[in-house]
Parts: sequence; structure tokens; C-alpha cells
Amino acid sequence: MAKKKPARKKPAPKKISTKTSTKRVPPKKAPARRAAAPRSQPRGPRVVHWEVQARDLAGQQRFFGDLFGWTINANNPMRYGMVSGGGADSIGGGIGETSDAPRTTFYVQVSDINATLAKAQSMGAETIMPRTDAGMVVMAQFRDPEGNVIGLVEGP
Repeated sequence: MAKKKPARKKPAPKKISTKTSTKRVPPKKAPARRAAAPRSQPRGPRVVHWEVQARDLAGQQRFFGDLFGWTINANNPMRYGMVSGGGADSIGGGIGETSDAPRTTFYVQVSDINATLAKAQSMGAETIMPRTDAGMVVMAQFRDPEGNVIGLVEGP
């Protein structure tokens, strides 16, 4: 004969208050929106320009113009295609011609190009363009220990 399981006890019903409160409860407020985190300012020099060096100058200018919808102004004696920055978060650049291997370079603004080149050389870099006054800009370039070409622009 099977044994009967003991009956479970039902929990006591919750008491419901019949009192009405005259105390006014304010409506819940929506949680406060957090302010956007401020962008941290970069420490040290900042990137101020980029460039693509191309063997087929007109072809590369057309390629990037069509791809990204950029307006490229190459109306200058060197046909260097200037690309303006697209807003506060964007930096301008350019598309220029090279007879060497095509490459992309970014330029960092520093207060003293010669001091920066000396430091880079002490860390294994090679200067490929010494401090040069190009009229509109004072610039230089070095090759980092991995072979990347990095540009420098002198400024405050």
C-alpha cells in the first residue's frame, strides 16, 4: 500500500489595508541624464595633417574623392590635392605625388623639429627629410623602427 504524502500548508493570505492615505506621493522623476563625458585632451603633440603619396596622382585623387565624397583642391603648382577637414573632429590632409613607394603619412605638430628628430634617432628612427622650410609650413620626416614614414610640422 502506498503511503500518502503529507499535505502542504498553504501560506496565510496577505492582509490588505483598508486605510486610505491622504499623504500625497510625488510622481517618480525620470532618471537624470548623465552629461557626456568630456573628451580628454591628448597629452603632448597632436596629429595635424595626413597625406597619401601616390604614383598615379590624378587616379588616387579621383579614387578617394569618389570613395569618400571629398572635395580635393589640386589647384597649385605641385598639383597637391588638399582635403579639408570635415568638422571639429576631423583633420585635413592631402594627396600628393611620389616616385618612391606609395605610402600614407600622418604629421604631428611639435614645437622643435630638430629636438624631436634627435630624440627619434636616439630611439632607432632614421631622418629621411631634415627640417625644411617649405614656405607655407616648416616640416620634416623620419622613418620609425618599423619602417613607417612619420611627418613633423613645426608650430606652437
